[in-house]
Amino acid sequence: MRLKSALEDFEKNTLGAVPGVLSRLAYVGKLHDGKGTYEHWGLVKVYGSDAAQGAIRTSHRVLLSEVLRKPLAVLLEDVKVACSNEHLTEQEFLALLRHSPPKPLSPAAMAHLRSVLTALSALVETRDVANLRGASQLRQPGQEPPPPAGT
Repeated sequence: MRLKSALEDFEKNTLGAVPGVLSRLAYVGKLHDGKGTYEHWGLVKVYGSDAAQGAIRTSHRVLLSEVLRKPLAVLLEDVKVACSNEHLTEQEFLALLRHSPPKPLSPAAMAHLRSVLTALSALVETRDVANLRGASQLRQPGQEPPPPAGT
């Protein structure tokens, strides 16, 4: 007798080991074969194909909903965590996410996801440019910063 459903097992044991909602979305997207089927050998072995497919499909949609509800500032921090775990640049990771939505997906949800990913890409790029500008304006050794105004 099983104590958990396939969905509970997948969310707790598999997705629970993946930090961050964007990393989880990317992970589940990688399980999708592009033809409508998710591949997860262990879940299929324990629960059967239909239960495994249903559990992963449900989790995929829930993850997408979570991403679309989160503020961009929270998602931007999540991108940093995901990149350190995936060993990808932030732009590479965001490109990977473009191929990670559940299928089929409504045109409105797809447009929303694209706009979130585009905004995150722009924020990453802007932050990187600002960091480069700041780094190029480093002070010469021994040069003291000017005192704050009014002192």
